[in-house]
Amino acid sequence: MPSMPPKTAPARELEARILQNIEGHQLSPDAQQLRLIGTLSSTAASGFSGDLHGAYIFGPPGRGKTLIINALVASLPPQTTARFHFHEFFQNLNSPKNRVPGQRLGAIFSQGLERELKGLQILVFDEFHCTEPGDAMLMVRLVKYCAEHSIFLVATSNYEPEKLLDDDAFHHLVQPTIAAIRENFAVFELNGAVDYRTLDSDDQEFKHGYRAGTLSVGINAEPGSELRELIRIGYDEIGPACVVGETIWISFAQLCGTRRNTADYLELIQRFTRWHITGIPASLGLPMDEERRLANVLDIFYDRDIELHLYTADRLEHLGSMLHDTERDRLASRLAQLKLIELERMGL
Repeated sequence: MPSMPPKTAPARELEARILQNIEGHQLSPDAQQLRLIGTLSSTAASGFSGDLHGAYIFGPPGRGKTLIINALVASLPPQTTARFHFHEFFQNLNSPKNRVPGQRLGAIFSQGLERELKGLQILVFDEFHCTEPGDAMLMVRLVKYCAEHSIFLVATSNYEPEKLLDDDAFHHLVQPTIAAIRENFAVFELNGAVDYRTLDSDDQEFKHGYRAGTLSVGINAEPGSELRELIRIGYDEIGPACVVGETIWISFAQLCGTRRNTADYLELIQRFTRWHITGIPASLGLPMDEERRLANVLDIFYDRDIELHLYTADRLEHLGSMLHDTERDRLASRLAQLKLIELERMGL
């Protein structure tokens, strides 16, 4: 691993700002987290001029990875710092509005990197993962581009580097990225026993965004049919859904049972601040494509901190049964933050 920058006075000041931000979220950092914060502070304060090309932070869900990088971003100049979620970043790069007819995909991606990363000194990339060969090819180019343009890349992941694209048939595609991370990045594992997402207060009144959401089992709270309307997405429509101001009620079948993709979800969440997804079937035996779409919805809504209310046939305890263990753990962690409401608990 490359040598770490020294802890200077500016580094100590930045570290103090990051810690103050974290403590505002009722988290008292452990030894692993403090070591990570110290390295990020020293590297940022040195202007990212040392031997390190980036930092790769991995571990189970809920161990403080996202909280720490968000605190780092909040403490750095916004003109030279950007934070992206995996889904959001590659959607921006491949957006049809930026394409030229007949343009090769490689050229689209290269021009997209130049556009999105222009003027940056630090790129923070949340949920760094490869589950498909296409992901691996994009990651290789992203890591190489950042190194060539002196952009310090901070990535969080639930996977240690060697577990990226853990498929014998395609793993070789991501090996250049793994080698670059091991040779040029500070690699940190946050694997503490505590999942901080399960420690939230039960006082729903003071929660907002995603944590104000609920998981209601066997309950239907859909408004009348007179409020239904079709919603335009690009050249397509979804619905009919019930819309009241910035609140939407939409069925699981409409959102996850058809060929919707991440781009659709990213476009839709820009229009509504409170979501109700109704008619979610029992999680045991849910088709894999529908399961993965729901997993994407939960990831995106969590990252964008959108209030989400789910109406389900069960507690979704079997959700992710057909997915990778790491993805299943991430789903369970996301769901654990939603307040559970059941008919029997309500005395009905």
